[in-house]
Amino acid sequence: MYHGTEMPSFGDIWRDLQKKMGGGESLRNTNDDVERRFWKKYMNSQGQNGPDPYSARVWDEINYILGDSYYDSIIEIGPGWGNYSFNLAERCRNLTCVDMSPDTLRYIKQTGLEYGFHINTVNEKWEDYRGRSADMVFAFNCFYRMSDIEECLAKIDRCGDRFHIIGMTSGPEQEYLVDYEKILGLKVRFHRLDYIILLNVLYQNGIDCNVHMVDLTKDIKFRSLDQAVEKTSRRIISGEYSSEDLIRILKKYLKKEEDGLYHYRHHFKAAVIYW
Repeated sequence: MYHGTEMPSFGDIWRDLQKKMGGGESLRNTNDDVERRFWKKYMNSQGQNGPDPYSARVWDEINYILGDSYYDSIIEIGPGWGNYSFNLAERCRNLTCVDMSPDTLRYIKQTGLEYGFHINTVNEKWEDYRGRSADMVFAFNCFYRMSDIEECLAKIDRCGDRFHIIGMTSGPEQEYLVDYEKILGLKVRFHRLDYIILLNVLYQNGIDCNVHMVDLTKDIKFRSLDQAVEKTSRRIISGEYSSEDLIRILKKYLKKEEDGLYHYRHHFKAAVIYW
């Protein structure tokens, strides 16, 4: 960091934003067993749905950044449903996935074998990882419960001998949620963690990065306006409202299409950070 450039501690900002609105912290953030149970239920409930649809567009950008590079070894942190794992496996001789969820790693390993990849797995939090470094470290959308974000990012830098790619999906929020707050005066739980904080933590660690922003669209569907009220109201923390209040706002943004469902096209972004 340049001497004389005064900036706040972005690690402290990150930790403040991890806390739930109204005080306290999410049990998923603070309790490892709760987080493992979440992923166990999630993996068992998803069937064979596969990667998130948006990940293909993000991978196109990553693929462009990688060019024709091929690596001896890659470490992936928090592979989740395998949005990028099997594409990464094609880019290296040895892929190692590090995750605290044994259910996630079991899926990655089994599905990898179906694709013809032998993927190594390490059942640990990244904070506890003491394994070997690799040519490249990859991490996407896996930072939400990393409290010591400065050290976690520094370890990514240390463990990547040649290249590092991290990233996360980011805002903006759905428009109807913003209207719930601005028009109805409700307190809404917004997604608070953002890529710009990661970028600044890296800068404060003396690491200058490149950033590519990727425009994404997600088609959010509801069977009815009543279902839209039920689902979107889960993001409301406090304040008085009626279903009619929410429906008036939802009608501005949801469109009933030929399939009989109410659709909302959510435009958001992904940040791909690399060095």
